[in-house]
Amino acid sequence: MRPLVLTAFLLLVAAPAAAEAPTTPAPVSPLAHHGFITDRNTAEHAIAFTPFLPDPDPVAVALEPAFHGDQLSKNEGIAYAYVRHGRTWIVSEWPRNGGSLDAWAPLDVGGVTCGEVHAIGKSTAPRGVVWATPHGLVMSLVPDGYADGRTVLGEWRRLARRGACR
Repeated sequence: MRPLVLTAFLLLVAAPAAAEAPTTPAPVSPLAHHGFITDRNTAEHAIAFTPFLPDPDPVAVALEPAFHGDQLSKNEGIAYAYVRHGRTWIVSEWPRNGGSLDAWAPLDVGGVTCGEVHAIGKSTAPRGVVWATPHGLVMSLVPDGYADGRTVLGEWRRLARRGACR
């Protein structure tokens, strides 16, 4: 009888501890610091332009505050997170609204036709790329985490070939 009482006591003591055991936190979206995370359809209908889609199956989509101008729906941007070769990338797009790219160093992209292109970070080893399109958009590409400048430029060139500069 005594072992049965001891077992019951241990179960009563262990049950609250098990209930308080930490759970694995939900993964944080790569767009958590970029804007309001929402579904793709809602985001694409909320903006006032047709966005460039960097990947047909983005892992996350967010609405972003305006690049320049008043915080109105017509000035909001969109960001897509997508995975390529095991690395998560984030492409953001906004109406330019007269905003300047002068805060970033000009970037020589060697033979790629794309208007204004600037480096996020050093132009010799960019952490990202920001550029303006002829249709009045500003776009940026950054990795979620670290990527060397050569990898960043390689992914940017791939996007440019797919139409990100139009």
